[in-house]
Amino acid sequence: MKKRVLMFVCVALLALAVVPVINLSMLNGQKNEGQEWWSESVLYNFDFALALLSRFSYPHGISTNPSQVFIGKEDWLYLGEQYNKTVAQGRHGTTAKDAQIAGLIGSATESWSQWLNQKGVSMFRVMLGPDKGTIYPEFLPDWAQPAAHSATDMLLANVSQGLYVDTRMALRAAKSQFPESLYYKTDTHWNSLGAWVAFSAFETEIARAEEGLRRLTEQPIRRFMVNERQGGDLAKFLRLKETLRDTEVVIRIISDRPIETEQYDFDTGSLKQSGGNPQIHTARRPLLVKSKHALNEKRVLWLRDSFGTAMSPFMAATFTETLQLHYDEAHPEVFARLVETFKPDYVFITVVERAARRKRFGTPPPPMVASREPEVIAPPSEGFLSQISYRE
Repeated sequence: MKKRVLMFVCVALLALAVVPVINLSMLNGQKNEGQEWWSESVLYNFDFALALLSRFSYPHGISTNPSQVFIGKEDWLYLGEQYNKTVAQGRHGTTAKDAQIAGLIGSATESWSQWLNQKGVSMFRVMLGPDKGTIYPEFLPDWAQPAAHSATDMLLANVSQGLYVDTRMALRAAKSQFPESLYYKTDTHWNSLGAWVAFSAFETEIARAEEGLRRLTEQPIRRFMVNERQGGDLAKFLRLKETLRDTEVVIRIISDRPIETEQYDFDTGSLKQSGGNPQIHTARRPLLVKSKHALNEKRVLWLRDSFGTAMSPFMAATFTETLQLHYDEAHPEVFARLVETFKPDYVFITVVERAARRKRFGTPPPPMVASREPEVIAPPSEGFLSQISYRE
């Protein structure tokens, strides 16, 4: 017994001596702001060991972080149960609670549509960005295969016709049309090609409701390029971001009048960036994007998540002004203020499928004027529709 205790102590002391040496050799001046090289978070960081373990387990289909990411077939990575219990929800199909949630969101969405119409907004649409497993279920493990009828189907059955734009069918059809995948293998998001397919389906739908709207799909020339990139957010969870490789599909719309954008902080009016038509990451403060040479002189209030990033150049090429904000920051009072001050022609919401049933979307608008007051929708009870964790 004494020998075992002595051996354990020796191994522990050896680790305490060796780990700081390894971390300092790997540091190369790279540390988080405010960290000093002698801090415990630097000296005794075991990420390198977890990365080595992940490199060993990954080829065998074993995730070192299964709550955040699991490994599917042919090295496809998928989001784990920590985020909205996506896998369990998909496997078990719909429940009575799903029907309740769908009804609440459907009523709230209709109320928002009426409220926005009173404010002069001529079109309000919610676009669903499907989960990767919805479009590529064939690469999910057998135990994670989704049920035939999903909570998304239940949601769409309870919203007014036309308010939601379901892009699932367009993306499924496009899988056989392109040799490249529409989603990253090592990331939660669609790539530029998937975003283009979804945007094309979206603008086709809104053009049916808005006569004379010019569509980006009418542009005759597009150029596709495929580049290599490092692993995405799911690879990062496994500490294999620099090890795994993925493909980047680049799409450029070629025209005689290239799109030039300017990005402004909407509240202060200060110019943040100008030039070109880059992808724009999710804004946590209202961000106004002005587009020179866009197809339509329209103002769009666009509430979105990270699924809007790859889509942002297409939106900028289509509309002269887009005011962008993450929908989590657009509480009803903020939403109403932006509508009142920006006075958009259209209001669009882009939301990833797994987040479409969150509490935020069951919240009704501010009170409407008496002449067109809709049925009052009670706010959801505490805990109802709540999601403990979420990832786009």
